[in-house]
Amino acid sequence: MTPQEHLVFAAAGGGSAGFGGGGGGFHGGGGGGGGRGIALYFIFRLLFDLMLWGHGIGALIVVGLILAIVAFKYLGPKAGRMYNSQRSSGRTARRQVAKRERRVELAAAEAADDDEAFSPDIVRVQATALFKNIQAAWDAEDRPRLSHLVAPGLLAEWERRLDDLDRKGWRNHVRILDEPKVEYVGLSHKGDATKDRVVVRIEAKLHDYVVDRFGNHIKRAGSLTEHVNVREFWTLVRNGDRWILGSIEQGAEGAHALTEDLVATPWSDEQAMRDDALVEGAVSEAVPSGTRIAEVADLQFEGDGRAAALDLSLADGRFAPDVLEVAARRAVAAWADAVDGQAAALKQIADPEAIRVLLHPAGANSRLVVRGPRVRQIRIEGLDAAAEPPTMTIDVEITGCRYLEDRDTTAVIAGSQFRETSFTERWTLALDGDQSQPWRIAAAGGSLSSV
Repeated sequence: MTPQEHLVFAAAGGGSAGFGGGGGGFHGGGGGGGGRGIALYFIFRLLFDLMLWGHGIGALIVVGLILAIVAFKYLGPKAGRMYNSQRSSGRTARRQVAKRERRVELAAAEAADDDEAFSPDIVRVQATALFKNIQAAWDAEDRPRLSHLVAPGLLAEWERRLDDLDRKGWRNHVRILDEPKVEYVGLSHKGDATKDRVVVRIEAKLHDYVVDRFGNHIKRAGSLTEHVNVREFWTLVRNGDRWILGSIEQGAEGAHALTEDLVATPWSDEQAMRDDALVEGAVSEAVPSGTRIAEVADLQFEGDGRAAALDLSLADGRFAPDVLEVAARRAVAAWADAVDGQAAALKQIADPEAIRVLLHPAGANSRLVVRGPRVRQIRIEGLDAAAEPPTMTIDVEITGCRYLEDRDTTAVIAGSQFRETSFTERWTLALDGDQSQPWRIAAAGGSLSSV
């Protein structure tokens, strides 16, 4: 793999952390320089003394330290990029994408019978034009034009990154060097334009660099030239009769799109129909309106939370563990959509403070990104049926890609963009939702394990 072939963030939407090895600036940089200079002086003085007075052993120690620093700083990230690049563009990945695209072609033909916007020809043409227009608008810092091409929630994140570049006196320039390759790898036709989605995988060669306030060119971190390749998954959402950009995922971060269910027609989404039927049946078995659970059920429980919920479900079907599972799966899916600003579904099923904890647990200047999350297990840890409204505390074990990101620079603060992990979320659900979603997230206690 040549230096030009490593995986990078897209120019459009990328933050300053993608250049020069960090988001804090490449030239200048403000306070802290003196402290770093003093620290470096003492480090080099120590190494010099080791070589001078340690004879052969001292020299070996110095050489070993230097090799360790080089390996940690340069070879480690390079190995990670190489591994990720192979996962997203190697021979196995190419076969997987080709196989997936054939499946999508069949599903898209069925979806296009109902709505031609899902036609492969239309999706590829619009996605190609969208990619070109977005790169051009980003290069020109044309925010009004971006507002017509990018969904509002994602645009809000991008504007933070543009503001950060402006504060640094940086300007990100990008030019497409040849025709991008667009592969149609996912679709979800729900029969509701606000929920329709398509996913495309895009490969392109770009001339991508930053000009700082002094006129210096800064290359992408880890790149020896200003020419780079991008490999990304773009999720497109509906805006009237055309597709616009809803989210971008990098390489292996977006590989989950290759295995997600294809929904060609609203009536082919069997999981959604089963969930709707289950919730509808549970609501029909709820206690009469205005009746408290305590009036019709014994609230003295022994044993675990699941057993207590099963007991209560005999009096009110909404307490059935299967109904909680539906609520958790819907919440996890809505959480993933909300990361890039598509928060309508999450707002319907979670309180504002819970949403803040889910999206910005470390403060408003950062965001917790979850990609391709899958619910593995749900445990009922607590039940308060006497409360008004009744509540349940659940632990949701989730597998997916998860990391904490600086919203201005896109620097990864903790976690990994490309490695799946398992983590557990503790949520308090309250029985105060509507008939389609009786349980809402009233409180999110945050992850039980560190990012």
